[in-house]
Amino acid sequence: PFLRYTVAEILAMLQDSETVADITVVPESEMHAHDTDCDSDQSDDEATGDHNRLPSRILKGEGFLPNSDIQTETRKVSGTNENVTSQIVGPMLHKTKNQDKKFKKIKIAAKAPAQANKKYQIPRYVPKEHDPGFTSDDPVDIFLTFYPKSLRDVTLEMSNLYAEQKGKTLNLTEDELLTFYGILLISGYNTVPRRRLLWSDDCDVSNNAVKDAMRRNRFDEIMSSVHLVDNMKITADPFFKVRPLFKHLNDINNAIPIAEHVAVDEMMIEYFGRHGCKQFIRGKPIRFGYKIWSLASSSGFVHQMEPYVGSHTHLVETGLGQGPSVVLGLAEKAEVPPGVKFYHDNLFTTLSLVDEMTLRGYGSCGTMRQTQLHNVPFTAPQTFKKTPRGDAEYLVEAEKLIVRWNDNSVVTVVSNMEREFTETEAKRWNKQKRTMDKVRQPKCIQDYNTHMGGVDLHDQFVSRYRVNIWSKKWWWPCFSWALNKHSTYGKDLLSFQRLVAQTLLLRHGTKPSRQGRRSSMAVAITDATRFDNLNHWPCNTGSRYKRCKNCGGRTSFACGKCDVPLHVECFKKYHTE
Repeated sequence: PFLRYTVAEILAMLQDSETVADITVVPESEMHAHDTDCDSDQSDDEATGDHNRLPSRILKGEGFLPNSDIQTETRKVSGTNENVTSQIVGPMLHKTKNQDKKFKKIKIAAKAPAQANKKYQIPRYVPKEHDPGFTSDDPVDIFLTFYPKSLRDVTLEMSNLYAEQKGKTLNLTEDELLTFYGILLISGYNTVPRRRLLWSDDCDVSNNAVKDAMRRNRFDEIMSSVHLVDNMKITADPFFKVRPLFKHLNDINNAIPIAEHVAVDEMMIEYFGRHGCKQFIRGKPIRFGYKIWSLASSSGFVHQMEPYVGSHTHLVETGLGQGPSVVLGLAEKAEVPPGVKFYHDNLFTTLSLVDEMTLRGYGSCGTMRQTQLHNVPFTAPQTFKKTPRGDAEYLVEAEKLIVRWNDNSVVTVVSNMEREFTETEAKRWNKQKRTMDKVRQPKCIQDYNTHMGGVDLHDQFVSRYRVNIWSKKWWWPCFSWALNKHSTYGKDLLSFQRLVAQTLLLRHGTKPSRQGRRSSMAVAITDATRFDNLNHWPCNTGSRYKRCKNCGGRTSFACGKCDVPLHVECFKKYHTE
């Protein structure tokens, strides 16, 4: 049977044509109105006739060509030397059930879509040669490589410029900036309630490595002026303040060879303040914050990342919907070679995405939502859930394998990397028998579980020892997150981050020439001991050059408990007044 397509998939298939045809659009039910495109500011009626600005409720609706004949077209498939003959069937391709819904007429150019050849195979993955500049085992060299000098130079220039614009003189140097980075990294694993306690003389909170590297007031000056852009050249981009950060990090990440298996998912940067791009995702470890679309290997290395900022998101619009546009956009920006296998969850997966990935020479495997299956003749999830655990049903359609499997819940997966349905064994816990049972599991689902968790693994690494020094600036979480991101490349995360932080402080820090003032807490503790009237005795220290704490004269005597130089005559007065 033919598979039914959405309006978005029809528009993708019929673009760039010189022939005009009538397309009948059946909008989706209003019950899904909460899932509309937040970037669209037009109603459905206003969008009639403009197929480039259709809102999500129309794009997700069903559609068909009332008076279309079968047309053919020959085109070359990406990555092969074969020509593909494609067909489109008018009335038979898109059947609609809800004929009582409101119809809309849209004039667009109709063109026959290209289908992948049934004999087409995904190109073999050829790994890229490693750059010899990325072979160092030194933690600091690794950190400075992935947090590149170009980004550090931009930070130096813009921070000094920002201080001048505020009427201050910062004169920030590279050594001070690297010391600043080291102190931020130390706060991730040596946390205190307030950052100023790191410079305290109190033994329970003081940090000698921090105190011997930079003055507290100098740290505050740098933190108040650190910047990445010129505020006088602000644009409409909501993420204008941190664009250089993502640009430079993506540039250096693109120099790393892309693994054969990569995952596309969203990351969250924790933020609880007010900003138009702050997102809420229920059920995530970080529910509030900035969403970052990410392309990562199975080991957790992020090859490409793009913050989600609505219409200002720097990803190409493919016309296939937001999810497919994210996958294809990240692949284009990362310059992913043919033969790489992509894994993505049901937020991104559609049948049209798998077809497009096949044409581009990529493998594609992902879970699917029931609403994206259209006319696939699978058993309803509520009914299929009642079948024995491990049961599966599948459909082979051209170059796609669609599988539905009953596990803890009903899972539907589509893949273009397998032409035949095969099964393996998986272990699952049996509540009744309280033992591990072996159940049948489709191989495509096993591959998905093996390679899908790269982005989540990276999030886990970053959250272990996150920078604990905060600022009221909305972009500060992105800045501190980037530091944490590139201090997670060692097998032992804590040891790697400690080595990086301590080495930065020792190499680039400057020890203060004199000690600062004692804290009020230290004075209060000293006074409590001074007036307790217990075991205070004068003793001869053997030194003739100490100054009496009471009168200022020279004395060789001191209080044995307080360790304070005192004349015998001043002993009683000091401990009572």
